[in-house]
Amino acid sequence: MNRPKSRRTQADVRRSAWPGWIWAVPIAALGVSIWLGVRALVQEGETVTVTFANAYGMKADDTDVTLRGVKVGTVSEVTLASDGQHVEATLKIDHAEKRYLLSGTRFFLRGAKPDIDDLASLKALLAGPEIVMEPGPGKPTTHFVGDDSRPALPPRHGPIVTYAVRFEGAAGALKDGAAVELRGFQVGTVVDVHLRYDAATGALDTPVQIALDPSALGIVGSPPPANGDWRPAVDGMLRRLIAQGLRARLTQDPPLVGPRKVGLDFVANAPAATLALDNGTPVIPSVASADMDAIASKANDIVDKIDGLPIKETGERVRSIAAHIDALSSSPRIGDSLEHIDRAVTQIDRTLQQVSPQVAPLVAQLRDVANSADQAAAAANHTLGGDATSQNDLPAALRELTDAARSIRALADYLDRHPEALVRGRQEKTP
Repeated sequence: MNRPKSRRTQADVRRSAWPGWIWAVPIAALGVSIWLGVRALVQEGETVTVTFANAYGMKADDTDVTLRGVKVGTVSEVTLASDGQHVEATLKIDHAEKRYLLSGTRFFLRGAKPDIDDLASLKALLAGPEIVMEPGPGKPTTHFVGDDSRPALPPRHGPIVTYAVRFEGAAGALKDGAAVELRGFQVGTVVDVHLRYDAATGALDTPVQIALDPSALGIVGSPPPANGDWRPAVDGMLRRLIAQGLRARLTQDPPLVGPRKVGLDFVANAPAATLALDNGTPVIPSVASADMDAIASKANDIVDKIDGLPIKETGERVRSIAAHIDALSSSPRIGDSLEHIDRAVTQIDRTLQQVSPQVAPLVAQLRDVANSADQAAAAANHTLGGDATSQNDLPAALRELTDAARSIRALADYLDRHPEALVRGRQEKTP
């Protein structure tokens, strides 16, 4: 019996373009990488170079670039410039802020020189400085020159008007970029401070150039100039204020320890002044500062005057007089004299006590004598019958007798009032 032949199963091999699920993960990773690469190319920030005078602690990948306090980039590299005198910092700026990279934009370091007036700069003592970006107008560029501190006037302030100020004494502590304030408002900045010596006159001074911002002065009642020249309007304002006592002076905020500023203040009883010209630049009159240097200078003047007083000679004279008084008081002669005077006064008092009881009888006797004299004169006059003209000597005798009676009575009255006169004598009346 023949068995039927069984069929053999045959597999057909089919080839497909899909490599299989095992390759899904690498392909997905490759796709993500490509997407991230494209996104990075589209949103890549701009690389710019900023030249500074010094690195001031800037570090790659550690120093931030900020705009209005918001981080917009970072420092990617810090190298020495080809001239060996400057430092070039390469910055990576975010793509969103790329539109601000124009020729008028400024970069400056905050914290390069910590300033007590800018508390935000003090954190640089620990964290290092940061680069601040101040947008400005102009054409796109990738190369900038940075400042070590905030610029004198940011570009957004627009037109400025410059003036000169001359201060008495040292003004070297006043730095470029320092504030100029009027009644507490910042109306400008210091743009230049330098030392100048006039060989013709031998005068040494430190002229200061300041820039005032017309928009910060609050000038009203006058339309903005069509040509953009604010000089006439600001000059007219300053002339009136100077006539009212406006003067420039050096100030510090906080006092004694803060940075130097230029303050425009009204000074009472200020000497007459005006807005003078020096080499074509208007000069704002100034007064001495009221800071520690001025106080110390005045104190030195007072000390010099005190030193000029004859204090030493006066002290020696006082000591000499005191020594003489001490010697005089300790002299035995003075003691003896005082004892003698005391004994004499005691004796006088004792005598007065002895004499006083005898004064009354004496006064009574004197008055009796006076009465007797008066009676004798009256009797003699009666005996002559009231006519004494016939006798040459008798009337004179009667007058003397009458005067004697009057004198005796006056003596009796005086002794009655002043019994001590018997001991001390009659005291003359002082005029």
